[in-house]
Order: sequence, then structure tokens, then C-alpha cells
Amino acid sequence: MGKRWAKRWTTSGKDHRKNNIHAYSVEASKITTPLQWMLPPSKSHLIRALLLAGQASTPIDLLNVGNAGEDARSMRRCLEQLGVKVEDYGPDGQVLHQVNPIKFEHHAQSTKWRVHGVGQAGFTRPASVLNAANSGTTLRLLGPHAGMIGGPVMLDGDHSLRRRSSEDLWSTLEQSGVTLSLGLGEERLPALIEGPMNHEDLEKGIDLDTSRSSQPLSAWILASPSLPCSTLLRIEGTNVSSRHSDLSLKMLHHFGGRIVSHKQSLELTPYPLSPPDTYSIPGDASMAAFALLMCRVSKRSIELQAWPAPEDAVGHEILKEYASDFGLDWKGENLSPLETGSGVEIDLKDANDLLPPLSAILALGEGGRLFGASHAAFKESNRLTKTVALLTQFGLDASLAEDGLVIPGGQSISAPPEPVETFGDHRLFMTAMVLASAHGGQVIGKGLHTVADEDFIQRLISAGVEIKPIVLVPEID
Repeated sequence: MGKRWAKRWTTSGKDHRKNNIHAYSVEASKITTPLQWMLPPSKSHLIRALLLAGQASTPIDLLNVGNAGEDARSMRRCLEQLGVKVEDYGPDGQVLHQVNPIKFEHHAQSTKWRVHGVGQAGFTRPASVLNAANSGTTLRLLGPHAGMIGGPVMLDGDHSLRRRSSEDLWSTLEQSGVTLSLGLGEERLPALIEGPMNHEDLEKGIDLDTSRSSQPLSAWILASPSLPCSTLLRIEGTNVSSRHSDLSLKMLHHFGGRIVSHKQSLELTPYPLSPPDTYSIPGDASMAAFALLMCRVSKRSIELQAWPAPEDAVGHEILKEYASDFGLDWKGENLSPLETGSGVEIDLKDANDLLPPLSAILALGEGGRLFGASHAAFKESNRLTKTVALLTQFGLDASLAEDGLVIPGGQSISAPPEPVETFGDHRLFMTAMVLASAHGGQVIGKGLHTVADEDFIQRLISAGVEIKPIVLVPEID
């Protein structure tokens, strides 16, 4: 698997003053009329489209980017630091300019991004750190590209991302001849990556373990157009979230790249991209889980807009397949509550992002078991243990199983007696906000929703939920 990295650093902090905690105060909605729920653009598609467009030599228009989450915007900012130019266009086709420009920031009203790529191996060394914020996808997909640039490139993220491991990716970069300096202990970032990659090392091939995450596999797939030479990527372990790596391969081919697939390996070959003039980003199917949860909690009909085609749902089409089991009637764009559902067992091997909201849906319905989700432990939080902890705060019960959760049905939400901890995880936070809309409460994690869905809070407010930002002062030990 290649040599271990030679350099590590560690940090420690003592006697730090505790920061105030930013949260929301939530009061239940008294409105019972139907509501509209527009899905944001799929961050999985948008992040990949940005990276591929950045490696092209002709401009590409990315459509349906309005309400793009912070994760996708992190990839955009990083690419602009690497020399890619991105223009914002409004719904009427007009070019949008910031009144008070902030470098590498999108225009909030843009619905189309025109990406001017730099061509094969055209990324330039950034003048400052590439900050992926909360986006593990952005961080990992940029890893091989940082290794192709001569000289040191630093990748970093927020406090949550700093605690998440990317060891499987770092190991593959070392095998390519890249030098790394990484964190030791709880904080795994920043990562200082110094290339360029070595031809002789690449020609030997690279071994990749995909049993914990598919993102390192996607990183190498999406880096293939710009590699300095061909290499054989040998895949070890059971590939989790395979629908996302399949999406990377599908989009690479759509943008004109070439990869030859074998049963347990991929032949990665540098090849100039010939992308389409436009690429439309589908709605994010995973975000529909919160609309389904809102339907159960509020017992209101919901008009769900921008649900993608099954091939673009990236494993999350199971929401529609099991809707009636959840006690929901899903016809066209309309969701409405049913009198009864049924207990279910659902494999989340390719859809572990659904774990928090689905657990709540099952608890309020007929219960069931979610399995195949052991890799959820490597997300922003350990989503297995933290989902149990979150539900407990609302008086809901769930228990850990070997690779998932068992959730009894027929439960009811209780108002949380204390501020609800969401563990820095945007999907836990969004689940908590919907649950709090039933009886009120205080939810910690102000702004976490912007990772994936910029308009989430405003959508709840439009549904009659009273939401106000508050500051909680921590107790002094």
C-alpha cells in the first residue's frame, strides 16, 4: 500500500475560553395548509460537474445552480483559486456582478454558472490554502489534483472536516510519489501535499481500499483527464456508496473522458475532455427525505418540486419506492400522509445519508430496520451513534445494530427539555429542525443547513414555523 507519510503535526489547546453557542429557537407551526418544497441542486452532481468543467478547454454552462449549497460553493471557490474562471448569470440571462465584490464568491441570485476551464493539467498552484470548509467531497476530489501541481499545496477545512479521516486517499497519493504532511490525533488537517506525481510510481499502479468511502475512488476517476501518465487503479475491499463512484464514472464519460473498467480495477488514462456546451444539475434526491419527514410530522400535504429522474437519484430513489411503507402517499409531485404504513427493512449501503431523517420517519410510522450503513460512522459525525442520540432528545427510541439501527414504530415526538445537540452534522441538524417544528425547542447548529440547502430555514418559515436565531452562553467549568 505504499510507504507511510514521514511528517505529522499535532495541536493541543488548554485553558481556552469557551465560545458562545449559536442556535435557533423554534416554535411549532399552526398552519395546516399544503406547502411547497423545492429541492436544491444535487451537490453530488454539481461538485463533479465543476471539477470536470474546470479541466476542459472550452466554456461550459452549468444550469439549475440556484440555491446551491455551501459544499458545492466550496468546490467552486477552490477551483477559482486554481485558475478556473466562473461567471454568474441570472434567470433572464444577464451577467451578474457583486456590488461589493468578494473574491471567489458566487452571486446569490445566479441560476447559471459559466465555467471557463484551464484544460489538461492546467491548474496552477494557489496563492493560499484551499479551504474545503465542511465539504469532505471537495477536499478528497481535489487531493490528486493538488498532487499533480509542482510545489506544496495546502488543503484544509472547518473543525468538523478536520476530524474526519481521509487516510485511504492519502495512502494512494503517497503511492504516486507525492509527499504529505498531515495532522496527528483528533485533527487530521490541514494536509500539505507536495507534488508532482512520479511517472515510475504511477506506472506500478495504485492500490485503493474502498470499504470506508467511495470518495477516494471518485477522486482518481475525476482526476484521470489530467494525470501525467496512465495508471492502473486496483480496488480492494467492498465498495460502499458505489452509486456515487458510478456517478463519477458516468459523468466523466459524459464530459468526454476515457476509463476502461475491469472487475477489480480501472485503467486511468489522461485524455482531453470534450464536454457538452451545457449541463443541467438535477435536484438533490437525498434532500427529499426532509420533505417526507415534514409530511409525517405536520400531517400536511407537500408539493415536492425538482425530484430527479431515477438515474440521477444516486441511490435515494428508495425514498419513493418505500413511501407507502412510511405512511405517505406519493403521486406525481404531491406527498400526503396515509392512515397506516408498514414496518420495513432498508439497505442503506448506497444511501447512508438518509439515515437520520429515515430513522425519524420510521419511529413516527411503523418502525423498521436500517442496515448496510456502517460507513455512516465516517461522516461529519458518527451518524449511527449520533442519530440515536438525536432521536433520544426528542423522546424517540432507536438502538444500534451491527451495521445500522433498529427503530420501534408508533412513537411520538416530545418537546426537548434542553437545547438539542446536532454534533456539527448538517443532516442531523435538518432532521432536528423538522422534529422541533412539531412542539418547539432550541436547536444547536445555526447555519449548518447551508452545506446542502441554502433555503431550508426560509422554507420552514414559509410553512409557518417560527424560527429565530439565538445565542446560548455555555457554563464555565
